[in-house]
Amino acid sequence: MWRLLFLLAPALGFQLNREPPPPAASSRASFDTRWLDVRLNHFDATNTDTFPMRFFFNPREANASNIVIFVGGEWEITPGWVTGGLAYNIAEYTDASLFYTEHRYYGLTRPTNGTSVPELRFLTIDQALADLAQFITYVKSDAFEQGRFRNAKVLLVGCSYAGTMATWMRVQYPHLIDGSFSDSGPLHAQEDFPEYLKVVGDAISSQGGQSCYTTIAEAVSEVTEMLNTTGGRNQVTQIFNTCELLSPATLDIATFHWVALIYPFAALVQGASPGDIPEMCEQLTSGNSTAVERLGAWVRAQHGTPCLETRYLELVDQYTNTSFDAEAATMRAWMYQTCVEYGWYQTTNGGPHQPFGSGVPLEYFLQMCRDFFSPFFDAARLSYGVRRTNLFYGGPSQIPDKVVSVAGQFDPWNPMGPNETHSRPQAPVYFVPDISHCRIIYAVNDSETDSVADVKMRVIRHMNAFAFGAPAPDSAARVVSSVVLLLGVVVSML
Repeated sequence: MWRLLFLLAPALGFQLNREPPPPAASSRASFDTRWLDVRLNHFDATNTDTFPMRFFFNPREANASNIVIFVGGEWEITPGWVTGGLAYNIAEYTDASLFYTEHRYYGLTRPTNGTSVPELRFLTIDQALADLAQFITYVKSDAFEQGRFRNAKVLLVGCSYAGTMATWMRVQYPHLIDGSFSDSGPLHAQEDFPEYLKVVGDAISSQGGQSCYTTIAEAVSEVTEMLNTTGGRNQVTQIFNTCELLSPATLDIATFHWVALIYPFAALVQGASPGDIPEMCEQLTSGNSTAVERLGAWVRAQHGTPCLETRYLELVDQYTNTSFDAEAATMRAWMYQTCVEYGWYQTTNGGPHQPFGSGVPLEYFLQMCRDFFSPFFDAARLSYGVRRTNLFYGGPSQIPDKVVSVAGQFDPWNPMGPNETHSRPQAPVYFVPDISHCRIIYAVNDSETDSVADVKMRVIRHMNAFAFGAPAPDSAARVVSSVVLLLGVVVSML
């Protein structure tokens, strides 16, 4: 299940950013790993430094003449998304080859020797989008495959932050992009993001029942009270198996609150498949032990580590390692982006509208920005960056044309993205019931519900219309859907 991938992050991880688990490969799963030297600084004409950006290339058909790019986000790319998924379906439907690009500072795409603060200054959304622009220009040139894609239509597909990028490429480089699809892409930068945990609570209440929601809220409240005394902290240490005796220090208490009382639920809901939440609720609401003991046992199982690390200084130690090979290298890079441009800190400032108490204020994350990087990255710096991001890219109400967007009802990120009130004919938005984060980017034949399958076919038809100027008729869409489903059956039998 997807949540297991989240838990591969360092034990003290606090942002949920991982490549979604790859889809099943299609019958044409061959691909090449290639590299392109891109500019280190696209906005300084005197700086000619470059670095190698990795990408995967699946030609799909020898005569495919268009381009579909699955955009890489804040993760290391893997082959699954260039050999299957909805991007592959779109490539089939639009006579396209499929590419998968890796974002600068993630995976093996390393612009600098490390991730020190001076080196990270080239990690911005502006630079990342310019990398894509240079990449597209290259693929459409005679230097790539003898000019095969010189006259290609270019379609982008992305989920989560990569979906944000797919949308914003149409803002910054409309002359290069014929259409984009964004699944679960946040479009509004915001320092404090308490709405995230409200959606997590809503998903638990709706899919697991009000009794489950209440049990979690009461158990969290009881643990919070226990943390106020030495004896209570000793008990919590034992129940949750923390690596060291819990300290009364404010930052340590906030770290425990995030690691033990929020992160496991957030990871579960954000990556939920059908049945995941009811299964969790069954474990938390039944048995002879107390609610706090059941909560502790479930949390320990979700982390799957010998002990639960909750010391703030250990967090700082992990995230100040500037090596690209460090355990927390990916999370350090993403934290830098949030400290500089986005915020999106999932605080407990939502009051009684979520079941996780009030133990993680915005100041906790602002302290991280200062401690991980330098005192320069303070609240004022973040506020400036957030305002700049929203000024440059416009937010959900300013989606450019030729972008189709999807949001899930129980996706905790949906408050920062578009909804159906933002929809218009050339920028349609679909709000899909009962699903969470990045569920539409899987292949048509990999759909939890009929509504999910229907939205996927609508996305394919919109992308075709963006590229070629006319929507596919319903009959054609049904034919393609049948072919895709048949291919899925054949692949599953191999």
